[in-house]
Amino acid sequence: MASKNAVGLDIGTSSIKVAHVKESSKGVQLLAFDTVMLPPDTIRDGVILNAPLLAQRIAEVFAINKIRQKQVAVSLSGHAVIIKKISLPEMTVAELEDSIQWEAEQYIPFDIKDVHVDFQIIDAQAGQGQMDVLLVAAKKAVIEELCDVVRAAKLEPVLVDVDAFALYNAFELSFPVPQDETIALINAGASTININVVSGGMTSFTRDITVGGNLLTEEISKQFAVPWDEAEHMKTTSETTLSMSGVLREVQRISSRVSEVLVSEIQRSLDFFAATAVSADISAIYLCGGAALQPGLIEGLERRLGTPVRALNPFNNLIVDPKRFDAALLQRMAPIAAVAVGLGLRRQGDR
Repeated sequence: MASKNAVGLDIGTSSIKVAHVKESSKGVQLLAFDTVMLPPDTIRDGVILNAPLLAQRIAEVFAINKIRQKQVAVSLSGHAVIIKKISLPEMTVAELEDSIQWEAEQYIPFDIKDVHVDFQIIDAQAGQGQMDVLLVAAKKAVIEELCDVVRAAKLEPVLVDVDAFALYNAFELSFPVPQDETIALINAGASTININVVSGGMTSFTRDITVGGNLLTEEISKQFAVPWDEAEHMKTTSETTLSMSGVLREVQRISSRVSEVLVSEIQRSLDFFAATAVSADISAIYLCGGAALQPGLIEGLERRLGTPVRALNPFNNLIVDPKRFDAALLQRMAPIAAVAVGLGLRRQGDR
């Protein structure tokens, strides 16, 4: 019997997102989705600073949503992961499995004994007897730390993915993947922006930029001399409440300035891709993540890159029971749900 879907558990800097889905002949059904905020400094720069609290919050969100499935899929991004596209002589998957450690050693700046290595063949016949392979390496210590937190929440980590690949899974579920175009998937989170450029239906470039929506919180906190929690509240409070105090215009001004910084960082990464790729013309950008809601980000990207920007809504093609879910609330949560939903599509034993 095929294994069940793992529960997607996206542990971010500012929040935890959980997505539980079930695949059947009718399609993919949403069983549960929820998010819970984390206190500042629970996780900083990808390092877990308060593991007991994190485990407690994970256990709570599973209990509140009555999720009984214990197998979970988690993901990594940022400094802990290295993803490189490499060219190797054509060989079988079995041959590549035997030689990947040795091949990887040439491309990875860490001691090979300290990392887990995996791969995906992008193009088995790239020409002149060569094949294109996506090499993925993650630090064992970081994986173990993440899995320990999951186990402390009385759950079983069965799969560790990469944010950029989970993003692609969510996209594939929501949209037909164009086979003759190049598109960019961008997940703008609190402290990291994941970029996955998909060309000919396959990932051809990924990059994690270690900057995100927290930059706006920091700026608001600095400008108004208020604590982090209050700055976060000002960032997300409805416009009417703020406009009465005259603070709204200033928050919007700061937000526009920060959006320009994020746009510049994204543009730099996509320019780097364009300089190294054959089919570099990006026809569309699909954007998600908490920082995607920031005023000025979508407009800034469209203006700078001259490319249409669309929202990546991972709930698009899910079967959603209206008796169990508030449709309006789900739509509001859609921007932050992509990685969790992408992880929820994975099963134990998946590559």
